[in-house]
Amino acid sequence: MRSRREFARGLSAAVLAFPAVLTAKKEWTTLRVVVQDEKGRPVPRAAVIVRELKGKQLKKVGATFELKTSLEGSAPVPPLPRGHVMVQVISKGFKTHGERVELSELEQTLTIKLEPPQAQHSIHKK
Repeated sequence: MRSRREFARGLSAAVLAFPAVLTAKKEWTTLRVVVQDEKGRPVPRAAVIVRELKGKQLKKVGATFELKTSLEGSAPVPPLPRGHVMVQVISKGFKTHGERVELSELEQTLTIKLEPPQAQHSIHKK
């Protein structure tokens, strides 16, 4: 059995090591999402959803950001830890876009070209 003194020494060593865990250097990326139509024109007020992906199979979701693009079609995302994210863009009059992106640089720009919706098919048309 450990004495109180040994327990206190072990506890104080753990407490001293804890700030090192909190301040461990984490690599961060500043992501900017630019949304354009098929002709390269900006798409204002498009909904941009960025989800941090975690885990061995990248199925767990971490931080999530929901943004709108500016009049220039740009949406700056707050800094994220390097790794994989899922980016989804939704805008009226366009197909919904989704893609997995790997964040590996200090600053990254992701340009997304939205496509017009497909014509709907119906068995009732003559």
